[in-house]
Amino acid sequence: MKLYIDDLRKIPSDEWTLARTNTEAIRLLATGRVIEVSCDHDICVPFSGELSAGVRKRLQIGQETFQPVAYYIAAMSACCRPNKINFHTANHEGAAKMMSILKAVGIESTYVMGSYNLEL
Repeated sequence: MKLYIDDLRKIPSDEWTLARTNTEAIRLLATGRVIEVSCDHDICVPFSGELSAGVRKRLQIGQETFQPVAYYIAAMSACCRPNKINFHTANHEGAAKMMSILKAVGIESTYVMGSYNLEL
């Protein structure tokens, strides 16, 4: 399975399985059937316009991320983790953080600059 992890973007093609949350992504990774991952970094908060100003401030874009997915992959057994890992975020600093999480345990990954032009 090819796993596309992103809270806003559409999957690039039908060959990908979409995960919108950390929980969905980790559940799919736990199956051991994911061979390739393409992962975003920042998680936006849906419907933030309906929240109070104080809550919106606490839930700003970039405050929550998909970094738990990188930590989960880093902790996976080598036999069960994806063979190919790519980060497609527009946040290059976020991509660098997630790549360093993987690199610390010897896992190579790549980064392709994502677009802020989202197809919702």
